[in-house]
Amino acid sequence: MEGKMVKIENPTKNDFESIMQFLEESFDHSRGFFYKQFPQVMSKDTLDYDNVFIIREKNRIASLVCIFPQTAVLDGRKTVIGGIGSVSTHPDFRNQGFMKILMDFCIEEMKKRNYSFSILGGDRQRYNHWGYETCGMRAILHFSQRSLEKSGINETIEIFRYDGSIEILEKIKKAHEKFPCYIERNIKWLKKLFDERIHTQLYYAQNKQSFAYAVAVGERNERHISEIGGDSKLLPNLIYSLLKRWNTSSVLMSFPGNIPELKILLNHAAYFRIEPGYMIKILSFRDTVEFLLGKNFQCDCLLKMAETKEIAGNPENKKIIELDEKTWVRILFGPFQIEVPDCLKKFTPFRFFWWDHDH
Repeated sequence: MEGKMVKIENPTKNDFESIMQFLEESFDHSRGFFYKQFPQVMSKDTLDYDNVFIIREKNRIASLVCIFPQTAVLDGRKTVIGGIGSVSTHPDFRNQGFMKILMDFCIEEMKKRNYSFSILGGDRQRYNHWGYETCGMRAILHFSQRSLEKSGINETIEIFRYDGSIEILEKIKKAHEKFPCYIERNIKWLKKLFDERIHTQLYYAQNKQSFAYAVAVGERNERHISEIGGDSKLLPNLIYSLLKRWNTSSVLMSFPGNIPELKILLNHAAYFRIEPGYMIKILSFRDTVEFLLGKNFQCDCLLKMAETKEIAGNPENKKIIELDEKTWVRILFGPFQIEVPDCLKKFTPFRFFWWDHDH
């Protein structure tokens, strides 16, 4: 594979230690940070070397970008998207354009693979250059013992810590897949995450009829709830029981800000805010729109992306809504409603959500 004046290559498993050292030095992270923080995708046996793209200089890794293929599911519809991560250049090799070469290459590679869109977490000014835009509708909910008690939750329930049980992981997978939108996960991925990720605790509650779980990240008073799922009737009591167990007065929780289940949790929150949570670049406008709205969606306008001239919708519609790609990202993935064309308002809020542990 040839880039601009440089060779782009895939490393092998033998390069694992060099990759980790490169990433730690490039991001100034602690030794072992990446495979301890992301064991499900960044350990020696889970890193997908065919989707790691590097440039070497002077027999060293100079720059690196990873593609993380993910299958997204929304209301039963599926599409493949491209997560981008570990975008980095070693301090010794910066200002030579290596990152641009790798990002250009990876975007073209994802288009060749027919991915609908690409997603990452990063700096807006940096990734705007490639058409990525900040978006998403993440609710940050602040629960306190007082807010739960004042809203009628004053009884604890029995909760358990995950102990390596495959049966519990299968229940968590099933519960997570009841949400309108999720990224497909397998049991091996879940086991690696919850067996090995540092500063991460998995709790659950169950009875004969119901099951619920919560993932906490951080230690002691610095914890927050990064994911929760299961029987919605159990969730407020689960949160209350965790606060009692931790002997802490309050906790923050991340949750989709665009699904009906939010209403149940809002009733018990002391405070909340809605914020974006990631950046998206549309790779195929038509595939992205059809994933979000369905193949046979009906509206009285034709949607068009200015840069690529791609269209979505019924070509017989005379009214054309033509906008640039970053505006389309904000419209289709939120959080703003002010830019949504009238012909699409009946579909809002669009319900895609990228959960924290899929980052």
